[in-house]
Amino acid sequence: MTNQTNQTNQTNTDALTRRTPTRFLMIALVTTACCATLLSCAEEEEAAPVVRYAPPPPPPPEPEPTVQSIEELMKEHNIDVRVQLPEGYAPETTEKRVAVLKFWNAFAKGDSAYAGSHMSDLDRKVMEGLAKDGSWSATTAKITTIEVQCKDESDGFATFAVVTTDGTEQPMLFDAEMVDADAVFTAFPGPPDIMEHLSGEDSISSWKTYVDGLFEKYSNLPDEIVEIPQSDLQTTEGDQTADAGGGGGGDSPPPGGGSGGGVLRKKPHAPLPD
Repeated sequence: MTNQTNQTNQTNTDALTRRTPTRFLMIALVTTACCATLLSCAEEEEAAPVVRYAPPPPPPPEPEPTVQSIEELMKEHNIDVRVQLPEGYAPETTEKRVAVLKFWNAFAKGDSAYAGSHMSDLDRKVMEGLAKDGSWSATTAKITTIEVQCKDESDGFATFAVVTTDGTEQPMLFDAEMVDADAVFTAFPGPPDIMEHLSGEDSISSWKTYVDGLFEKYSNLPDEIVEIPQSDLQTTEGDQTADAGGGGGGDSPPPGGGSGGGVLRKKPHAPLPD
């Protein structure tokens, strides 16, 4: 019985001994695989390059606003052909071009109501007076050409024109300020000889430079030069003798210096003590 039991235990021990290396081998393989996997992941994480996303491209530039040509605008707004505005002298925006064409078109067609409604308060009142006495219609009826130049200035622009009536040239200059899509025109002052000081290429600058020079010249002059008559109030010994022996002269001379006795001269004061 004992021998049988020993044999059984020996059999179990042999079987366990045969299975143990296999189990250890499997555990070692699994452990090695896990470590290899972890090391591999760690290496991949360390070696992975830093991804930097390129910045988005800048937005495309906005298309430049389309400016209609003077020829197109004259047809579209039924501008009188006597109004002549070359492209090289036209404003930079369509709104300004329309405003200036309509303004000079009112002169060509004698439309005082439109022209006056687009002028500053003072100029509108002058326009109303011209329309009332008939001089506006009499002059505009003789217009043969209106040669226009424009120059952009900040938010507004200036417009110059030579208005020809029966061979007589009349220069005119207005500063224009844009209000929404319309303009208000203000007449710029000018002397009667302004035509002699204008340049054909840039008459607007020539006009303003000349007038500004006149303003500066006359603003530096005094309002009035007053000459004050000078009198010598000191006396001389000869005058004292004459006054003492002249007699009849009294204490006061006649206005204007008197007669015979000369100009009254006061005796000088004694010197002041130190």
